[in-house]
Amino acid sequence: MKKSSVLFVFSTCFLIFALLRYPSAILAASADSIQLWLTKVFPSLFPFMVACGILLRIGAAERIGRLLHPLMKPLFGLDGIAAFPFFLGILSGYPMGAKITSQLYENKQITLDETEHILVFSNNPGPLFLIGTIGAGFFRVPFFGYLLLLSAFFGAVATGIFWRFRRKKVSPFHRPFLSGNKELSLTEVLSGSVSDAMNTILLIGGYLILFAALSEAMEQIRFFSFLSDILFFLPISTDSVQGLFSGILEMTNGAYLLSQSPDELRLRLTLVAFLVSFGGLSILGQTFGVLSSVPINKTGYLKGKLCNALFSSLFFYFLYPFFVQKAQKAVPVFSSFTETAFTLSVLWLLPSLFFVCVVFHALIYKR
Repeated sequence: MKKSSVLFVFSTCFLIFALLRYPSAILAASADSIQLWLTKVFPSLFPFMVACGILLRIGAAERIGRLLHPLMKPLFGLDGIAAFPFFLGILSGYPMGAKITSQLYENKQITLDETEHILVFSNNPGPLFLIGTIGAGFFRVPFFGYLLLLSAFFGAVATGIFWRFRRKKVSPFHRPFLSGNKELSLTEVLSGSVSDAMNTILLIGGYLILFAALSEAMEQIRFFSFLSDILFFLPISTDSVQGLFSGILEMTNGAYLLSQSPDELRLRLTLVAFLVSFGGLSILGQTFGVLSSVPINKTGYLKGKLCNALFSSLFFYFLYPFFVQKAQKAVPVFSSFTETAFTLSVLWLLPSLFFVCVVFHALIYKR
């Protein structure tokens, strides 16, 4: 039996034991995850998935690819169609980037090599989670959520650029133009998009419940506290160590624990930037679930996400001193006018910076 299979069987047996030993705590954690899925994940992701499915079925991704090819090719070494999962993944969050990439591969619009390249930088945390949950909810400063979003964006771009040099040289790939609006009726397009989105959202909900139960089980046996005691020699508090290891399993809980840690704020937020860009094992499970029909190299994807997390945390660490004064002067969460104005400026800043950098690189590439 493979080592991974042994670990899988052991984790399953442990979860069954924990359900029998700590039923109340684990059932409460499962109920909370169901509430989170019904009130946050379902309303935000489901309409977005349906809309993306419609765009893919009517051939919008191919048209966008033709338009953005002069920008994406010199930067990432990819066809312009890679912009579709990248920008929509940034806007919607996990695991939307992986879902769109999977659909492009199933439609034979990208190769397997391109799929693996796109996945390492297009599957990212969304702005609602970073700004609302972490910035405003956990750290009580929405500005930190904006800075985390900016770091995640730059980290994803840096990962995509870095990963282009790891790709193998392959022969040119003929991309068929899927004229879905000619082959499918509007009813078929809508029904297929709704059905596919419902299957995916149910899969995400199942992973949320499973990993919430597993995380609570490990918390009940004080596993994270045990790891903190072992790693006492690290120059961070045991609370931060516990939050880091908890976040590797499930990033939301880890980010909350880090927000309560007594360590320096810059260090805690840098660790949070690493966790949200990596995603944790829960997000990895959701991602591999939506990629079940794509034969990707899972080890390669894991290396790519670790690279993405390192880039994002480095960007946050070095950008923090330039923005911390503005964060300290930021108005409270309740000031919706200032928060909305700053949101619009950030949403304008991200694509503007990206566009300027890409155009500059494209000019050099042409020469």
